[in-house]
Amino acid sequence: MLRAIGFALVSLCLLAATPAHAQDDSVERVRIRGSQTLASGLVPAVASSWLRDIGYGDLRVVRKGAALTEIHAVRDDVPLIVEIGASSSAQGFTDLVDGNTQVAMMTRRPSPAELDAGWQLGDLASQDQEFVLALDGVAVVVNQRNPIAGLSLAQLQRIFAGQVRDWREVGGVAGALKLHMAQRPGAAQDLMGERVMRGVRWAPAQKHGDVRGLLAAVGADERAIGFVDLQQVLPAGVRPVALSDGGRAIAPTQVAVMSEDYPLTRRLYLYGSQMMGALARSFALYAMTLPGQHAVERAGYRAVTLRPGRALATQAGPVDYRQLVRDAVRIPLSLRFNFAGNNDSGVAASVYDSRSVRDIERLAALMRQPGLSDRSLIVIGFADVGAGSPAAAMMMSNDRADLVAHELMALGLRVVHARGMGALLPLMRSAGDARYRNERVEIWLR
Repeated sequence: MLRAIGFALVSLCLLAATPAHAQDDSVERVRIRGSQTLASGLVPAVASSWLRDIGYGDLRVVRKGAALTEIHAVRDDVPLIVEIGASSSAQGFTDLVDGNTQVAMMTRRPSPAELDAGWQLGDLASQDQEFVLALDGVAVVVNQRNPIAGLSLAQLQRIFAGQVRDWREVGGVAGALKLHMAQRPGAAQDLMGERVMRGVRWAPAQKHGDVRGLLAAVGADERAIGFVDLQQVLPAGVRPVALSDGGRAIAPTQVAVMSEDYPLTRRLYLYGSQMMGALARSFALYAMTLPGQHAVERAGYRAVTLRPGRALATQAGPVDYRQLVRDAVRIPLSLRFNFAGNNDSGVAASVYDSRSVRDIERLAALMRQPGLSDRSLIVIGFADVGAGSPAAAMMMSNDRADLVAHELMALGLRVVHARGMGALLPLMRSAGDARYRNERVEIWLR
C-alpha cells in the first residue's frame, strides 16, 4: 500500500513538472543558427518584421543567454518561436548539415569541404537555397589632409602587420604611420582578418573603446589610419581610401559597394536545405522582398535594392567605354555568374549566381516604375584575363553581354547597346576567385 502511494506521489510530481516542458516542446519553432554578425541584430530585425507581416502578434523577444535569442509570437491562438542562435558561419553550416537548424546564417559561401560534407542538402548555390540578405564591409579611413590616393590590399596587410612604418613606403608623404583599432574585435576586424591579414599577425595599435573615439583620433592626426564598418557615418576631417585587389583602386561609394566592385564588401547569407520547412522558407523568401529589405535597412545594413543615382563623369576605362556610358547612370549591381552550384545532373541550376537571378527581377520591377518605363538600358560585359587570350576574353565578354541583353528584352525592357569590353577594367588580379569577380555585366540607365 505504501509502495503504491509512493508511486502515485512520484507520478503526481512528474505530471506537475511536465506541462511547462511539454508545452514548450509542442510549440512550433523556426531555428536559425550561425554567424554572430547576422544574429546580433540583423536577423532578429528581419524575423520580427516577417512575423508581423504574415499576421503574428504579441511579439516578445526573450534573451536565453548571450548566444540565443527567441522571438515568441502568436497567430490565431497558435504560438510560434523563432530561435536565433549565435555561433559562427562554420558552426551554422554544420548545424544545417546535422539537421539542428533550418536556416544557416553565414558571412561567406560554404567552402568546398563544407559543400562535400553537405552534399545531401542540395544545390546550395541556387536561388532556392542561397539567399543574399544584406551587404556589409569595411572602410579604411585616413585624415582628410592625408594625400594618399589609394592602397592595395597587399599594402594594407603590410601596414597593419607593422611592416610599413612611414607613409612614403606606400606612396604617401613622409611621416610616421600610426595605427588605430577598436578595443573590441567586431565584424570589421573579422572581415579585415579574412580578406587582408589572412593569418598574418596584427601589429600593436592605439586601441579605442568605441568607433567614435577611433574616428576622432584619425580626424585629429594626418598620419593616422584605421578601419570601420561601411555603415559608419564619417565625421568631417575623415575620409575613406580607395582600395585595389590587383585591379583598379575603387572608393567605397554607394554604387561600388552595392555592385560589390569595392574589394572590402561582403555578402551576408542565409542558407537552407532543399527540404527546409514551409515557415523557414517563408522567412528566407520574405527577406528577399522589398519589405524584408526595408527591415535590413532599419537594422543598419546595406539592403540589396536598386536605386539609380545620378550621372557622373566616368574617368576609368578605355575611350569606347567612357563614350558608351557618357550621360548614363549606373544601376548599382554587377551581374555575376554561377561557377559553384550544381544539381544532381551536374548542371548549374542557373547561369547566374543567386543574387543576380533576383537582381534581374528587381531591375525589371524598377524599370516599370513611373518615369523609368520609357528609359533604355546599356549592357556592358567584362571577362577575366584567364580566358586565354585578349580575343577569347573579348568573345566571352560579348557573349555575356548578349545573354543578359536578350534576357532583359524578353522581360520587356529596352536595351540600346550590348557590348563586351574583354578583360579591361579588372577588379582583381587573375588568381583565386578572380574569374568570379572579373567576369561580370554592368547595367547602365540612359
